[in-house]
Order: sequence, then structure tokens, then C-alpha cells
Amino acid sequence: MARRDPGSEGAEGFVRRLCVDHGDAVFGWALTRFGDRRDAEEVVAETMVRAWRGHAQFDPERGSERAWVFGIARNTAVDHFRRGRSHLRLVSDSEMSEEVVTDDSVERIAEATLVRDALEVVSDLHREVLVLAHYGGMTVQEIAARLGVPTGTVKSRLYYAMRSLRAALEERGILR
Repeated sequence: MARRDPGSEGAEGFVRRLCVDHGDAVFGWALTRFGDRRDAEEVVAETMVRAWRGHAQFDPERGSERAWVFGIARNTAVDHFRRGRSHLRLVSDSEMSEEVVTDDSVERIAEATLVRDALEVVSDLHREVLVLAHYGGMTVQEIAARLGVPTGTVKSRLYYAMRSLRAALEERGILR
């Protein structure tokens, strides 16, 4: 999607377009985190109000509209959790389990979720070695043996995986 200058359409038009372009994605994200439709709807509504109030802060040079609105959604979800002491849901690949989280861990969970989402832009080959190294705790030699490739290939894939992940996180406003 092409980036647009929010000033050219006004706050109301900008937020209406954000709702159309990104509202469903924000709702889906909030629903998987809270596991409650009402909480997810409240997070989306508050996110859009905050986007409307701060529309002049959006800078297309710093990142996409989607990254900007998801940054607002993340902060809104944390605030919503703290206000209501709701339970965020952590979604694993094999099951959906409800986890009770403390105030201290909410920020870490939100950031981990954004990292997980950013991993989607990393190629399959690069993501595989990154997951094995950082989540699986495997060494370069162990990964090479498991995948049947030279250690130099693993090192190269790790380098480019980290580079892609960093770029994705910068685009989402998590890293500067």
C-alpha cells in the first residue's frame, strides 16, 4: 500500500482510511491477545481514537501506516490490560492457552508478539536458522549438522536473517 500524507486528507479522513485498511488486522491481533471480543473491540476503538488525536505525528518517512497503527495498538493493549486486569492470551502453534500475566511482563509479551510478527518477513531458510539458534538454543555446528549444510552457510543465513528481522522491527517502530 502506498504511503500517504495524513495532512492532505485531515484527521477524520485519515483515521477512516486506517480503519478500512488496518482495522480488521488490529482487531484480529487484539482478539488473539485478549481472547475476548469485547476487549478486542475496545482496544481497536481506543487505538483509532489515539490515531485520530495523534494523526499529525504520523511520518511516512519513519515507517508504514500499518506499523504506526500497530504501535499505537500495542500501547493501547498494554494500557487496557493494566486498567482492566484482563488476561492476555498467548497463542502457540500447537494450542491456544490462557496465561495470566503480571504488569511487569505485559510489555515483554507485547514486544515478543511484535517480534514474532516481524519474523514473517524473513525468508523460510533464514527464519529456520534464526529459530533454531535463538529459540532452540542450538550452536552453529548443531544447526549445520541438523540441516546438512556447511557451518559457513548457517553463519551467512543467520547474518542475513538478523538483518531482515532488524529492518522489519525498524519499520514497525520497535527499533530505531
